[in-house]
Amino acid sequence: MNWDWSFVRQILPELLIGVAETVLVTLVCAAIALVGGLIISVITQVTGRPGRWIMRPLIELARGIPILVLLYFGFYALPGLGMTLPAFFVGALVLGVVYAAYCSEVYRAGLEAIPPGIRDACRALGLPMPVMWLRVLIPLAIRRSIPALVNYLMILYKQSALLFAIGVPILLARAQVIGYESFRYLEPYTVAAVLYLLLNLPFVYLLRRFEVNRAVHATA
Repeated sequence: MNWDWSFVRQILPELLIGVAETVLVTLVCAAIALVGGLIISVITQVTGRPGRWIMRPLIELARGIPILVLLYFGFYALPGLGMTLPAFFVGALVLGVVYAAYCSEVYRAGLEAIPPGIRDACRALGLPMPVMWLRVLIPLAIRRSIPALVNYLMILYKQSALLFAIGVPILLARAQVIGYESFRYLEPYTVAAVLYLLLNLPFVYLLRRFEVNRAVHATA
């Protein structure tokens, strides 16, 4: 099969729509993962051992079951229980919750890395508990966690390709449909791979910037 540039020009608009869908899915999942992970970690820290006993099984459950199994369960099994949900909602919720579990561990490490003296200073100043968390501890934890969080978001973005399995029209799904309809697979999958690579570049850039900034601060 020879490469056909005219066919590439023909299918490119359809693949670009898939790019927009992929970006939308990634943004929604990232919002759920980042906010949900932070909430989980803060609840665990505030409630102490009882909170850890409750949250730990849920975190391990989310991290232990393959994402594809959760997607199939949410989209194909739940209707048998009377819960029919849109494919986009199922996909975004599954990816968001799974990566919220991963992000919660990153935030937890960031919170535990804060020197105890900072908490003592907040108490000595008489700061209320909500103010201490919202204005001091959480910003510090987020700052320490950014490189690891960006790395998880990069993985989440790549995992969004799994949503083609339940019919979400992301980039891979559109490339697959084009291949089925035209019996040409070289061009759609190659162009899709290039587009995925280009979409990955902002994450690489952000990680590189954080590494450079960290090196600068370390030598300052």
